[in-house]
Amino acid sequence: MDPVTELLLFCAARREHVERVIRPALEEGKIVICDRFMDSTLAYQGGGRGISFEIIQELNRISTGGLEPDLTILLDVPPEVGIKRIRGERDRIEKEELEFHRRVREAYLEIARREPHRVVVVDGTGEPEEVRKNIEKIVMGRLK
Repeated sequence: MDPVTELLLFCAARREHVERVIRPALEEGKIVICDRFMDSTLAYQGGGRGISFEIIQELNRISTGGLEPDLTILLDVPPEVGIKRIRGERDRIEKEELEFHRRVREAYLEIARREPHRVVVVDGTGEPEEVRKNIEKIVMGRLK
């Protein structure tokens, strides 16, 4: 798939999700937890595919209507470890070469460096229960 087409499809899907699910829930005062939001597009299509971060940021702004997460938890795992954890058949992106996944990880870490008030990096290489406890502590600390 053409990288720009991929980018536009993700942004269109995000727009629909924001307008139909996320924004209405927020308007009702609910807490929304979302797996892979706007940072994923910067990391995968920007870092991985090489599309301009500026273009992606503008499309993210349009697709979210300016909505940004209050907290993003980045589970950091080296690509070599992440690939070994995949169960079942790999999808199109999971089948990309190791260097692609390294660029994606670096893009995520750069986002975390630029926005430490919002993005908290959690070592995802530990035991699942340890990782869960770390995430719970972070989330509960923000909710107080």
